[in-house]
Amino acid sequence: MKNETTDLCFNELEDKLLNTPVSDDFLFMLKGSSIGRADITELMYQYYLGSNDYNNAIYFLELADKFNDSYAQLHLASLYQQGKYCLQDKNRALALFQKSAHNGEPEAQYELGLSLLLSGNNDDFEQSVYWLNESFLNGNDDSKILLDSLNS
Repeated sequence: MKNETTDLCFNELEDKLLNTPVSDDFLFMLKGSSIGRADITELMYQYYLGSNDYNNAIYFLELADKFNDSYAQLHLASLYQQGKYCLQDKNRALALFQKSAHNGEPEAQYELGLSLLLSGNNDDFEQSVYWLNESFLNGNDDSKILLDSLNS
């Protein structure tokens, strides 16, 4: 698919952005194009994460959350949970882990299960086990270790 702003197809955009030095003007054009395009938004947060430019990465991760991007939600949740490169916000982190978990992200399912387990609320225990099981079924081996320790 051609991007009107750059006249490059998506694969060319990806190659240029992730494999060659790009100008600020090019990044500015892509930023404008990303508003309604989940694929360009994903490229932009990958670019900025790879560049360790977290101010811009967070902007595009937040935008990707609006597109329901489970990996962006997971990454953003981790940043909010740790207070890295942004203000710590555990409630926002938990909400993002929940969204990402519901979207099938195994690491988010694990983090959600762990958070619910550590909450100390007995009502959350069943939900915790559910999310840890989902995480394991989706390939996260850490959740199996935690589930085994709960069963022993």
